[in-house]
Amino acid sequence: MAVKKVLRSICDTLRLAVMRRIALFLICACLPAEYRVPAGNRAAIRRPGAESILPGGRMISPHGKQFPTGPEPFGLAVSPSGKMIVSIGGGNGKYSLTILQQDKNNRWQTSRIEPAAEAGAGDLQSVFPGVAFADERTVFAAEGNSGRVRMVDVKSGRTKQIYQLNQGGFTDIDAGDVAYDAERGLLYVVDRANLRLVALDTKKKRVAGSVKVGRMPFAVALSPDGKHAYVTVTETNSVAFVNVEDAAAPKVEAFVHTGSPSAVAATKDRVFVSNARDDSVTVVDAAARRVVGEVEIRIPGLEGLRGVIPAGMAYHEASGWLLVAEAGINAVAVIDTRRNRLLGHIPAAWFPARVVIDRDMVYVANAKGHGTGPNAARHEAGARTFQTDIRTGAVTVFPLPDVSELERFTRTVYANNGFLPSEAKAAPVPGEIRYVVIIVKESRTYDEVFGDIAGGSNGPAAGIWDLARFGAFGIIYPNRRGLQQRLALRNVNVTPNHHELARRFAFSDNFYADPDGHPDAGVLWRHLEKYRIPFRNFGEGFAREGSREYPGYDTNIPDQYRAARFIAGMEKLYGKGGEEFPRLIYIHLPNDRMGKARPEDGYPFEASYVADNDYALGRIVEYLSGTPQWKRMAIFITERDARGGVDHIDSHRTVFLLASPYAKKNYVSHVNASFPGMWKTVFGILGLPPLNLYDAAAADLFDCFTQTPDLTPFPLQEENKDLFDPAEARQGVLQ
Repeated sequence: MAVKKVLRSICDTLRLAVMRRIALFLICACLPAEYRVPAGNRAAIRRPGAESILPGGRMISPHGKQFPTGPEPFGLAVSPSGKMIVSIGGGNGKYSLTILQQDKNNRWQTSRIEPAAEAGAGDLQSVFPGVAFADERTVFAAEGNSGRVRMVDVKSGRTKQIYQLNQGGFTDIDAGDVAYDAERGLLYVVDRANLRLVALDTKKKRVAGSVKVGRMPFAVALSPDGKHAYVTVTETNSVAFVNVEDAAAPKVEAFVHTGSPSAVAATKDRVFVSNARDDSVTVVDAAARRVVGEVEIRIPGLEGLRGVIPAGMAYHEASGWLLVAEAGINAVAVIDTRRNRLLGHIPAAWFPARVVIDRDMVYVANAKGHGTGPNAARHEAGARTFQTDIRTGAVTVFPLPDVSELERFTRTVYANNGFLPSEAKAAPVPGEIRYVVIIVKESRTYDEVFGDIAGGSNGPAAGIWDLARFGAFGIIYPNRRGLQQRLALRNVNVTPNHHELARRFAFSDNFYADPDGHPDAGVLWRHLEKYRIPFRNFGEGFAREGSREYPGYDTNIPDQYRAARFIAGMEKLYGKGGEEFPRLIYIHLPNDRMGKARPEDGYPFEASYVADNDYALGRIVEYLSGTPQWKRMAIFITERDARGGVDHIDSHRTVFLLASPYAKKNYVSHVNASFPGMWKTVFGILGLPPLNLYDAAAADLFDCFTQTPDLTPFPLQEENKDLFDPAEARQGVLQ
């Protein structure tokens, strides 16, 4: 009996232990995994040929060899011999072709062509991803809204021919994607403005015919026999099957619904369409003209979220692989088309848009390359700003990998994007905070506003004093490039309210205006409405009744007027009106974008617009900190982009402030974060799930919060009246 009791006791103990393990497993299974981009507190850094850290904390380590290109290469083509590659792109008014050519030792040599004006051709006016080789040394380049296609000798850079599509009663043509039938000498051009596909006879140098395909045509591909063209039509979420056997009278034979079509690729029996918003590839039977398969591109553990953004595609006949540029996760997907199954991902550079396979070599056009890096030295701002001429792209070249390599490549892609569950615990969400205010401004970098801040209560901040032209000791000239120094204002605190907010609350020296993952207004509003979060929108999309009382973007309208309209509207609705205070308030304050000096309207300097913006920001925070809701409020302040300034870390680095009773005082966050990280923090406060893959895997900013509140209201700081007098600010002529 004693033995039985002992055995029973042991069994009970084991049973209890097992039950506890099962309970713990079930609890853990119910908790969402924590995902976090890998950069941590490391700043963005551009390192072509090595691992780069992107603004926002993701990383890239592209496979293969990397070759720099001109700005934003969205188009890519390979010559018939495979010994020459051309990418096409443009930025800041400079459009160019980047040529990669193999020398006698089979090494790639790079050159760049900016087609010059000659024979009345004019400069390359505009570009679209439309580029195709006519022969071994000649390419066709679509020129966008100029309505032209240019034939360029890629070895000499000389323009050989200009094809004008503005003819036959059609005007304002927007020449987009192209596909070339070399045997017939026919170039098919998507005319986005006139909603049609144009057949250009390059031998006779005239338009042979055209056909309407529907609203917002985007990409085109030819069937291998040249009898059909396939055009993705964005507005109707379909692909148009166009019979082009008679180029003078092409005709649409069918439309096949696909989802949210982006690019298209064709084999002799199938048509593949990448769906950018749906993160999928639709497989269409070319003969039956019906969908026969759908390959979903999903991230394990994050299957319900989107953000892969499948774009350009290429088919490899021998393996049956379809390679898909995944612009959203900086990779190339490998799909087995014989089983319609995703095999894995290959790491690419930033924002791969096009992929081409020639023989067994793979070429990828990465629109953002390896990032921009800084656009200022320690003591010199330089002439460059955050314009697209410094956003050089990259072409990646590598042999088609073996299937055995895909598991390792895929894990690298997941790690670089933060898609592997993190061992770190999620930061605690301040439970006392109920109300969130988002204030979005325009176009300033960190260094030019906060470069003069040596540090915070927790240590140094990464700024450069000499670059802080809108800091606490700014020197303001009537003309930024002028020499009228005797008229300059010296040691002016251009942004006293920004600096006081940083002193009283939290700010970041590692926050970036990275557009990746920044939702447009409509998507954000729908996300809030879906989960019944009351919100109010001031100036972004006019989504709510009454928002039209708040002006949109126009630097002729003082931000003082916006601040006054905001305060009056809040008082009317939630002070005296008695409506329920919104959980989220969105405010747009755009005047730090700046404009021309208008002394007669109260803006004697360009910098006066920044001071206007600063004072309006101070007024809004002063008002909100005096409301009953302040004790449960967090105000997030940032910039829409950083296009107007310079920074010694990265041209994307920008202003971020957190004002709240629960914000750490004078705390500088070093977490590499961007818009998705801000939204992850906001959604955490509001109890919302992620919106997309970007905020799901972003680094949050909860390190800025404390559990001990300070309810002291924010005191408005006065502006230097020589720079900007709020009483003198008047609304100019509306544009």
